[in-house]
Amino acid sequence: MATTFVIACPECSKQVRVSDEHVGKKIRCKGCGHVFPVTAAGADAPPAAPKTKAAAPGAAKTKAASAASSKTKGAAPTRALRPDEDPNSPEYDPNKYILAQNNDTMPRCPFCAKEMPSVDALICLNCGYNTRTRQRPQVQQVYAPTAGEWFLHLLPAILVILAMIGMVVWYLFFWDLIEGWLEDSWFEDEKGPPTTYIAAASPSMFRVYHALLIAFLYVPMVRFLYKRLIKNFHPPERKIKEDLY
Repeated sequence: MATTFVIACPECSKQVRVSDEHVGKKIRCKGCGHVFPVTAAGADAPPAAPKTKAAAPGAAKTKAASAASSKTKGAAPTRALRPDEDPNSPEYDPNKYILAQNNDTMPRCPFCAKEMPSVDALICLNCGYNTRTRQRPQVQQVYAPTAGEWFLHLLPAILVILAMIGMVVWYLFFWDLIEGWLEDSWFEDEKGPPTTYIAAASPSMFRVYHALLIAFLYVPMVRFLYKRLIKNFHPPERKIKEDLY
């Protein structure tokens, strides 16, 4: 019965199991394809060292750099961290090149071309331009309104208020005087007593007509007071630059 034993390939040192019947014959290694003769079991011929291809000129440096990188990864950072970096993150690499923020890489305002305060800044501190709304506030130099300008600006509103008060006072007097005015007038009917008036021209009807007239005049007055006292309360501004040219 043939016995089996293990030999090593002299090229790649891969172990191959053979039997006695293969002694003196040549076999091919399944690992590297090298053909070599089979020697008897127990032979003292040392297996040949595996042949290695000549390393490229920069291979040693590349392996050394890879080893240094693997040792450095996970160590303390060798550069300043950015605000958005986390040294504990699995994606963090201290040897990774980053773009330094200097005067050449900082964003600039699209309106005045001045440097923005930061990458995430929306408002330019130089001209006030908003990069999101693409608008710039209008800044003007104006004179402070004087007491005379305030008085002239509010004078029409004051006169309207006095007129409205006068109309109410007049209506109260009219309420009492209308009966005397219609007495012995051609509006009075001669069929009395009691005293009647023709064509619904009684004092009560004149009071209603007068109240409707006052309410009709109050509508534009109230609108004017709203615009002058609430909507446009401040007097018109006078620009300083208009006086310089």
